[in-house]
Amino acid sequence: MRGIIFYMYCKTKFNIRLLLCVAACTMCWTIALADSADNGNATQVDASIHQNWADRTDISAKFQTNHKPIYGIETLQPIGHYDNNSKSVVFVQGKVSSHGGVSQVANGYANHVTRNAGGIVYEYDFNQSTQSIGTTGSIGLGYRRLSKGEHSYVGINTFYDYAFKEHYKRASLGVEYVTGENEFYANFYKPLGHTTSSHSLTTRDEMIPAPYNILDTDVNVGESHEKRVASGYDIGYARTFKNARYIRAYIDRYHWNHMNGEIRDIEWFSDDIYNYNIAFPVNGISNNGLKTGVNVNVTPHISVGMGYDKPFGHSGEFYVQAMYTLGKSKFALFGGKHSDDSMTTARSKMLDKIERQDMQGLNLNGEFHVHYPHDHL
Repeated sequence: MRGIIFYMYCKTKFNIRLLLCVAACTMCWTIALADSADNGNATQVDASIHQNWADRTDISAKFQTNHKPIYGIETLQPIGHYDNNSKSVVFVQGKVSSHGGVSQVANGYANHVTRNAGGIVYEYDFNQSTQSIGTTGSIGLGYRRLSKGEHSYVGINTFYDYAFKEHYKRASLGVEYVTGENEFYANFYKPLGHTTSSHSLTTRDEMIPAPYNILDTDVNVGESHEKRVASGYDIGYARTFKNARYIRAYIDRYHWNHMNGEIRDIEWFSDDIYNYNIAFPVNGISNNGLKTGVNVNVTPHISVGMGYDKPFGHSGEFYVQAMYTLGKSKFALFGGKHSDDSMTTARSKMLDKIERQDMQGLNLNGEFHVHYPHDHL
């Protein structure tokens, strides 16, 4: 398994095409079988829900267009006693990802003269890119309670997310309702702490850029840095299939707030009569979008997924995912059950993992060199 993951990492572009083809073929095949699958075709496994910790622990590799590969490990474990007779469960869910989110990074630079001295701009540069926020970790606590007839359950959960490189912090509150094969869920995300920002202003002597090449004195050099995490929400619907429980299809609508910004000349914060204003508008992560896809448990150990992420107003991106379960999944196309009449569908989903959106960030950096009027200007 390690060798496969390493090879996939080195051949990312090739693997995206390969996994897209494999996932597409697998899903078309398995969805076609969904309505005709016979319960007796699957290898019989123990109907009890007494799984061990490994059955709820997965290692995953995700590949998405224009993004770095994402490798992660995730687990969900009940707290205290839970068996076939329990009406509720308290559980903890944790995840570590190599690239658990993205940040829009914008850098603005200007070397210019104040308005009073003619407003000449010697140098000017602006660039913007989407970058990974690096390794992230999340830990959550959840509660689910079955209805009287065990045909549905309601749940509530809360999570804490942390990006180790950029020190982004976020919390979320989620609710869910599962009835039969249908799953409804919503998550609300809130950054923790205030926006991180800093400004510095120094004075020094430096050369005026070419073609002038003249030494200037008392040049104001200002730097500004700002980091913020997006708040927002997502609302989703997912469905499994009675005679093909190894298939799960989903659609998710997401929205992010405060993802646009502006890099302003440090002089904007001064009352100086020579103030000359330059600003770089920054377009952040798309505020709204849809994500849809299908996951298939091919074997009790291996599952594959394929999906499409479509931000509104921007081109969409395909993604594929391969996941290895340390233990065994109960339902699988090969070597697992296709359906289960020994318990209600809602009860069989009581220990399924919660789906959430990755973190979104904005990182703004500005550098401005401001020249004031002198006799030689």
